[in-house]
Formats: sequence, structure tokens, C-alpha cells
Amino acid sequence: MTITSPPLASLADGCQFEGFYVVKESSFQTAVNGKNYIRMTLADASGALPANIWDVNRDLYQLCPSGSIVKVQGIAESYKGKPQIRVGRFRPAHDSEVDLDAFLPKTARDVGEMTDAVLALADSLQDQDYHRLAASFFGARHILDRFVRAPAARDVHHAYLGGLLEHTLNVAAMADAFGRSAHVDRDLLVIGALLHDIGKIDELSAKFSIEYTDRGKLLGHLFIGAEMVRDHARELDLFPAEKLLLVQHLILSHHGRYEYGSPVLPKIPEAFALHHLDNLDAKVETANRLLDNIRDEEKTWTDYSRALETQLYQASGREPRQ
Repeated sequence: MTITSPPLASLADGCQFEGFYVVKESSFQTAVNGKNYIRMTLADASGALPANIWDVNRDLYQLCPSGSIVKVQGIAESYKGKPQIRVGRFRPAHDSEVDLDAFLPKTARDVGEMTDAVLALADSLQDQDYHRLAASFFGARHILDRFVRAPAARDVHHAYLGGLLEHTLNVAAMADAFGRSAHVDRDLLVIGALLHDIGKIDELSAKFSIEYTDRGKLLGHLFIGAEMVRDHARELDLFPAEKLLLVQHLILSHHGRYEYGSPVLPKIPEAFALHHLDNLDAKVETANRLLDNIRDEEKTWTDYSRALETQLYQASGREPRQ
């Protein structure tokens, strides 16, 4: 018998439910009264909620490691004004019981159309060296297939299947427009935009949930991306050393500041442009997601966002994205 799991975002206070969910995080805790409990975060494609399982032992805790899928019977409740789940019963799920992709959020945009747009931007490069470099990535099926499915982040912006494709297209389209109107090397800026986050195909995994790979934790996507560009350039005949350095510089500097993870600061106009275009798309996506997640239709302000360092106002008549 197939169980239709109610989306976590739809659970109202007091709702009893049963379904399959991903354990995003899990820890074994001891309360002040001496009783043991499991604190976890359950997730599905609609979002995530904190959950507690009371009166447990460590053997039971071993059944729900982070990244696993569990069948849960529980009740939604409110604690200090925020929703959470009190779990009654749970067990590990069997592979035959679940559709793995159902647990991961997906881009709402058409993947085929976005892929075509990225390929068109890559093909529009007039500089033959940058054109060859782009083709070595996006013309390789084993890379393109991973690129169009990958998320752009674990938690913050574009954290869903197809998120990397969507974010890259947004940044590259802005780079194309800016590069045609400003005194910058348009082709350098566009190839930098197309490849600025390419390392995320190795930094992140998206199986049951979006998680960092060992390589991603140890190296990070900026270094991985610069390394990938170096390796591809070495396979291309007579790829100019200076052009390789410039593309690598755009990748390594696009976070803009040391404290944001860039090992170097922008040192050419195109690097400053890429940093701000990347940040613009990330911040707008984060803002839209926060506003979309306001559950109470009469609520006009979001909670404080650490990522944006402010609260957001929801204007009357604003329609949530599909």
C-alpha cells in the first residue's frame, strides 16, 4: 500500500499524519529531567521542520542517521510560535516504498528552455579560446547532465534541483547585457559567469537531501572550479596562459571578500562585475524565497534573515512564485 505523505509545509497545528521524510539532521540529546530524546530536522520537497522523538536509546538513534529516509507517524504542534513535529513512531524506509526525487525541491522553470539558453550564451562567445573552453564543459554530456540537475546551494539560495542551472543562467544573462553596455571584456565576463559555480557539481550531492561531498567540504567550489578550468584548458591546443589566469581569477574572486570565502579579491573590472551580478541574483532569490515562505497571509514582515541582515516587507498584492 502506497502512503501519500502530506507536505511538511501544509501541516497545521494539531494535525496527525503519517508519511516518509528525509532526516536532514539528527542528534542524540538528554533533557534536564534525565530522559533521552532525538532531535532532528525532517525535510521533503516543500521544506523542513524540527522534530523530537522522546524516551529513546542510542540503538534507536542509529536507525535515523542524517541523510536517511524514515517513515514517521506524528503530530504537528507549535512551540514558541513556531511549527515542529512530535514523533510518535518511526522506522527506516525501504527503497521500494519511496520515490527518491520526491524528497528534493525542484526549479519551477523549464529545464530544457534554461539549458538551451545557457548553450546559446556559450555559443555566442566571439573569442575563440573562451568559446572552446565553454564547449569543453557544456558540450560534454557527462558534465551537462550533472550541471542541469545540480542545486546551487545546500540551504541559502537556489537550493533545489536545477538551481545551479537557473542561477548560472541568471548571472550569465545579466553579464551578457552588462558586457554589451559597459567598458569590460564582454566575452571574459560571460565565460566567467557561465563557469563561476561549475565546481558545485562536485561540491554538492543531491540524493535524498542536498549535502556537501567530502571534496566539497575539504576544498570548496571556488578551488574545485578553478581546478576544473585548468584541467580543461590543458586539454585544449594552445590555450593562452593569460586567458586561463583571467578565468580562474574570476572564479576564485567572485565571492568578493575574504570573509565570504574568496581566497583573492577582485583585481580586474570583469571580476568586480561578476561578484556583484552573482550577489544580486543570490540576494534576490533569497528574498523571494523568504517572502514565499510566509505562511500567514496576513503577515506582512518576515522573520529576521541572517543572510540578508534584515526583515523583509511583503507588499499587498504580491503573488508568490509558482
